[in-house]
Amino acid sequence: MTKKNLGNCKTCGKEIAKGVKKCPHCGKDQRRFFMRHKILSFIAVLILFGIISSALGGGEEVRTEGESAATASAPAEEEKEYKVGEAIPVDKVEITVTKFEEKDQVGNEFINKAVSEGGTFVAIQYKIKNTSKKPVGMFDYPAVRLVDEEGTEFDADIDASSNYALETDVDNAKIASDLNPGITVTETKVFEVAKESFATGKWFIKIDDEKVLLK
Repeated sequence: MTKKNLGNCKTCGKEIAKGVKKCPHCGKDQRRFFMRHKILSFIAVLILFGIISSALGGGEEVRTEGESAATASAPAEEEKEYKVGEAIPVDKVEITVTKFEEKDQVGNEFINKAVSEGGTFVAIQYKIKNTSKKPVGMFDYPAVRLVDEEGTEFDADIDASSNYALETDVDNAKIASDLNPGITVTETKVFEVAKESFATGKWFIKIDDEKVLLK
C-alpha cells in the first residue's frame, strides 16, 4: 500500500489505511463526529436554523414596532362635529338640525304627553332636502338617533314625537309620498332619556355616521 493511501490513527498515531472506520491497532472510530452521530448532527442543524430564523424574525419585528410607533405618534384625524344649523350631506339627502330644546311635556292643550318620572324630553326639529336626481322614499332616509359621548344610542319616542309635531306645527314630512328632487321638508323627533344623565357630558344627534352637537 502506497504512502498516499496511508494515514495515522487519531488516537494511537499508528499508520492505517485511509477511509477505514476503525483503527486495526487500537479500535478507535476514525470517522468525523458528524458521521458518527448523524441524528445529533441533524438536530444541531435544526437548532442552528431555528436560531438564525429567530434572529431574522426579531429584526423584522423591531422594524414593525418602529413603524407602529411612528403611526401611533402621528396625529389622529379628528371626527367632525356639526353644530345645530349646519347642513349635513348624506346619501341622497341633506339634513339640517334646526332646533333643539329640553322639555317636560310635549303636545297642545288637547293632546299632550308628560315625561316619565326621572326623565326629560329631548326634542329636535330638522330639515330634509332631496339632493339627488330621483324621488326618495321615507325608508331611504338616514336613521336619526340621540347618542351620548360614550356612544350609547337612543331611539325616538313615537308618541312624544307626534305630540311635539302638533305643538310646533312645523312637521310637514312626507309619509305616504316620496320626496322629490330639490324639495325640503321639516320633521320632528323627541327622545326620552334620564334627566340626570342628560345633564352631564356631551350629547349628539347621530345621522348615519355624522354627529350634530346638541350640548
